[in-house]
This record gives sequence, C-alpha cells and structure tokens, in this order.
Amino acid sequence: MVEIADYLKSKYPNSPIIMFPKGVASFVEQGLVYGNFDVFGVDWSTPMALAKEKLGDKYALQGNMEPCRLYFKEAIKECVTSIAETMKDGRHIFNLGHGILPDVPVENAKYFVSLCKEVSKRG
Repeated sequence: MVEIADYLKSKYPNSPIIMFPKGVASFVEQGLVYGNFDVFGVDWSTPMALAKEKLGDKYALQGNMEPCRLYFKEAIKECVTSIAETMKDGRHIFNLGHGILPDVPVENAKYFVSLCKEVSKRG
C-alpha cells in the first residue's frame, strides 16, 4: 500500500489519498503505520483514541463507528458523541469503520448523517 500511495502522490500530487486498511490495530499500536497519504481510515476494531494518539499528528482520521450501531438510534448517538469527544481537537471525518449493512433502516442511516453534521458544527 505504501508503494501505491507513493505512485499516486507522484502522479497526482494535489489529490488527497485515503488509506483504509482493516484490522490493523496492532500495527497502529506499534507505530507501524506510515506512508505518503493524507487520511487514515480507522476501522471499527481500532480504538479511535489509539489512532488519534499514534497517527493524529500525521494524518486526518476517518471513521470509526461500528456499522451494527446503525440498527439502534441510541447506539448511534452514543458512538457519534464518543467519537466527537475523542476527536474534538483533532482532524476527523465522520464515517463508519467499515461498510453499511444492506438491511440497516434508511431512517437510521439518515439519523447518523444528521447527527454527524450537528456534532461537527459544535466543534
């Protein structure tokens, strides 16, 4: 992935590159994440506080809500609030920590987006 990011940056230097590896919490913890990219997508199994501590000075972070939380509005609110609190003084893009499941109620997905917008305005 490092070579791909380097190639893309050399060819398109003004285009932001987002790296999203899944299941790499131990690599994050050990300081083994590096590369010529702009945003690091944090999967739901990696604690956002750990990613912020280890990577927040180098990259904007994206993610990391666990997709199954979209089934319950209370779980959505709890997680969005927690991520916002963790990332309040860091560069962050709200997103899921992996893909959306096909049977998630559309109303809940819309609630997630609205809540993310609302929380982002506060910061």
